[in-house]
Amino acid sequence: MGNGLVYTADMAKKGISEQIEAYGRWRSDLQSAIERYRDWLAQSDAADASLNVKLSQIIERLHDTLLKVAFVAEFSRGKSELINAIFFAQYGQRVVPSSAGRTTMCPTELLYDASMPVGIRLLPIDTRLMPVPLAELRNQDEHWRFIPVDMTDVKSLRQAFDSVRETLLVPTEQAREMGLYDGDQPVGRSVTPGQVEIPAWRHAIVNIPHPLLELGLVIIDTPGLNAIGAEPELTLNVIPNAHAVLFVLAADAGVTRSDIDVWQTNISKAHRTGRFVVLNKIDGLWDELRSDAENDLEIARQVVSVSNFLDLPTARVYPVSAQKGLVAKIQGNQALLRRSRLKELEHALSEEMIPQQQVIISEQVRREFEEASAVTLNLLTVRRRNQVEQAFELNGLRGKNQAMIRQMSRRVRDERTEFDDSLRHLAALRSVFTKHSQTMFTHLSQDSLRRHVDRTRQMMMASQLSSQLKDGMNALLTAVRLDFEEADRLVGEISQMMTAMYQRFSRDYGLSLGMPLRFSTKRYFTEIEQVAQTHQRQFSLLKLLTVNKAVLTQRFFDSAAVSLKKIYTVAIRELEGWLRSLMTPLESQVREHQAQLRRRMESVQRVMDAGDSLEERLQEIDEARARIERQLAQMKTLVEGVQAAIDRRPVRPVVVEELEAASDLRGEPAAAGDASAGTAAPGKPAASENAPAGTDEQAPAAQPAAHQAGSADAV
Repeated sequence: MGNGLVYTADMAKKGISEQIEAYGRWRSDLQSAIERYRDWLAQSDAADASLNVKLSQIIERLHDTLLKVAFVAEFSRGKSELINAIFFAQYGQRVVPSSAGRTTMCPTELLYDASMPVGIRLLPIDTRLMPVPLAELRNQDEHWRFIPVDMTDVKSLRQAFDSVRETLLVPTEQAREMGLYDGDQPVGRSVTPGQVEIPAWRHAIVNIPHPLLELGLVIIDTPGLNAIGAEPELTLNVIPNAHAVLFVLAADAGVTRSDIDVWQTNISKAHRTGRFVVLNKIDGLWDELRSDAENDLEIARQVVSVSNFLDLPTARVYPVSAQKGLVAKIQGNQALLRRSRLKELEHALSEEMIPQQQVIISEQVRREFEEASAVTLNLLTVRRRNQVEQAFELNGLRGKNQAMIRQMSRRVRDERTEFDDSLRHLAALRSVFTKHSQTMFTHLSQDSLRRHVDRTRQMMMASQLSSQLKDGMNALLTAVRLDFEEADRLVGEISQMMTAMYQRFSRDYGLSLGMPLRFSTKRYFTEIEQVAQTHQRQFSLLKLLTVNKAVLTQRFFDSAAVSLKKIYTVAIRELEGWLRSLMTPLESQVREHQAQLRRRMESVQRVMDAGDSLEERLQEIDEARARIERQLAQMKTLVEGVQAAIDRRPVRPVVVEELEAASDLRGEPAAAGDASAGTAAPGKPAASENAPAGTDEQAPAAQPAAHQAGSADAV
């Protein structure tokens, strides 16, 4: 291949590559269908600002949705080689460095962002001494070192990747201050008394234009046990938020104590679906003095042993040889590829991860689009009904004298006056609505969370005993729970208030409002408890007694506090969308009803002023009604187009029962004890507790100044 990296179009037409490409096309087609609908709304005078915001946010979400695959293993398990074999074999050589010993010294993300230069960003390890979480440092370019990469030069790419492996020699005390030396378990290795070798970098982001990365694939390559534990964000955010986690073991090493620790602490509870156990290096079990059947039996024994150790079905353990699979792909050796068993893993990965993610996205888009289109449908339906009623009213004026026409004019004017009077109730409602919203956002603001965090930090730093640190952690979680309990109470009051107002306007004025959308805060309480459980595992009694207090405190704020900030941010965004979804239908129909009353007054007045204008006005109404009928037909076609795009599936999800059946076909006994495996089929997640409309919308009337001022600041 020379020195350049060459990737042809047909290289990505096999296995997981094909599935990711199909997923990318699905997102693109769905985005185009929603854009056509949005453009039609603008041309048809059938949308307000809130609908435009909602549709734009759906489109943006589709564009930014990524597929994240995390590789987790202790060192020397062949993790980097597996990444090469699955994703980069098309280049005919190793892209990710893979050699004996430890090749991944820091968490590494492989992605492609067209807005960023091609190359590798490296975050120096000494940033661990800064009181700034990793999540916020990601957006602070001044702290990162950038190494440009020439994608036409293999040497340039390899040199850039090699930089990720760089280490530093520092005094033991300095390593301890950075949280990289925990007594007998340093992240690096001791070289001389009083010194320890540590990673030079805290985090690496590799931005390269690979076809799969361009389609939204993100590969997360994590270091071993000690480095994972040293960077809490990996355990709380990166690994749990990945759509698939590949836990890599080595057949020649078996399941070690550290492997079990990684599995139990970071994977088994974090991922109910989308977890794969890869038993790598099975070529070490190939014995030329044994038959193929005997070799297969030995591999099956290893699979059963791993499943027993990790307490999951054998169907979830994939024996492979990444090295032989890579060689086979490069050489085009199909026999060796079959023997490596790499295709079985790729098939499972593509058939489970991608459909699962697509189902999640499609259901979210479907829910939000249906809410948006329902508002437009109600609006057009009301307009059509109003035209019919106005035509009926005007037809009743045929042959009537001026006295009768004046009587009708007075009746319409009285209706308008009565409706205008009722708007005072709406204004009062809006005032209470705004007050409740502001109170709710005051509790859920970043300022509120920052106050809790500052108090907790002071409490923990003032603690005389390490065991008192846990009291500070629990105090923060208690304060957070109280914030959300108050928000939950206000959500209930707002729901009751809006339900009463919807019913009143529907009953008294015939508005098509139905019932206001419900909102549940249950999800946030669940996520808060998950943070609590995670920090309880991270900060065990042993660590409280052995780890430096300042290091432990920083770890806590790098993990739990950052996760809580995310919960607050999401809650604010979703509640803003829900609040707007409550007011938008009511206000839009009120405006339409006002316009209808005004048009009725104008029509009657024209008939009074000039009797011959009646027929002209009726013709105008007929034309307006015909135009609305055309709009309804056009809307139906466009909505059906979006729904068809949502339902277009590139692949068929595989259910757990099929995975277990595969185990039976291989002649392997299924291990009991994996409660997660039988709870839900991949690609069919449980329905969300919340179904807010416009989850990313802004609600100016419900935004207090404190919320606006503090939302962008760091915790």
